[in-house]
Amino acid sequence: MMANTGARYIPANRRQSLAIETLSNHDNLEYFGELSVGTPPQVFNVIFDTGSSTLWVPSVKCSTCKPQRMYNSSASSSYVPEGQNFSIPYGSGSLKGFFSIDTVRMSGLTVKSQVFGEATSETDSFSGMGILGLAFNDLNFGINTLWDNMIAQRLVRYPVFSFYLRREGTSDFGGEVIWGGIDHRIYSGYLTYVPVSMPEYWQFTVNSVDIGREYGDRLCTGCQAIADTGTSLLVVPEPAYRKINLLLNATDDDGLAFVPCRSVCYLPDVYLDIGGTIFTLTPKEYIIKVKSKGRTVCISGFEYLQGNLYWILGDIFIGKFYTVFDMGNERIGFAEVNENPRFFT
Repeated sequence: MMANTGARYIPANRRQSLAIETLSNHDNLEYFGELSVGTPPQVFNVIFDTGSSTLWVPSVKCSTCKPQRMYNSSASSSYVPEGQNFSIPYGSGSLKGFFSIDTVRMSGLTVKSQVFGEATSETDSFSGMGILGLAFNDLNFGINTLWDNMIAQRLVRYPVFSFYLRREGTSDFGGEVIWGGIDHRIYSGYLTYVPVSMPEYWQFTVNSVDIGREYGDRLCTGCQAIADTGTSLLVVPEPAYRKINLLLNATDDDGLAFVPCRSVCYLPDVYLDIGGTIFTLTPKEYIIKVKSKGRTVCISGFEYLQGNLYWILGDIFIGKFYTVFDMGNERIGFAEVNENPRFFT
């Protein structure tokens, strides 16, 4: 179904020149796609996560996993045992399991002898899907990531992948991951590149973050940020979170900040200086409207984690800006997304 959807929206010459994974959009807060493990293929929905490095899927040996698709090694002729155990903490929960080796297929590409995790225990916060980690392999227990092997097995032309997360997208077409290159038709103007400051996460330096030019309030200078497609919101250090809430007249409720919906159009813009280019988030983009008990409530897209010192730029930010992850040059690039990219018309 996903392949047929891509064929409808993406011209043939574009599909031939780039490997493309079509994503599903769930409420602009979660984007996921498909891959398969094993021979014959066992298909899974996974989150494409630049904030972690491990590929894992639920195992048939998992007693706490939600009852969706689970990997069964005995049903795969290409399975090879690996045996090492793992435990991974995420911001929203944790899981445990062990590593195995098998063939992974994704976006029309076949990766042989890929080490991946079989999850045997996970917390309730996971939705039954797996995760494909796309950060650097320093976070992957000394194991080559799927992206490392895609490069090593010469499945992509360039060691670059890019994300287009389509705001207001659908389950049929919520965006794309583009493997091995850049699609210049998705964005307008120029890409602004900045170097990765520590090649573990996709971490880089933001020159400054300001909220409301009429206020002139500086939220940080020379702050470290992480581009994280596995995080929905904008995670900021606690002092910045408190200051933002004050300026938004937001009420904190156990880490969620609520604002009066009638005031959204009067709230200030947020300006991030990245590499000398100003990237702007408007209230429409950082305020989330949800239905609760028959009425609409408005929630700030900013949150904090206790002890966190980074700005984690999740899907609220990446959903507005085309984002390029250049592993070869250890840099990350951003550009404004076209309002109506030509290949969607």
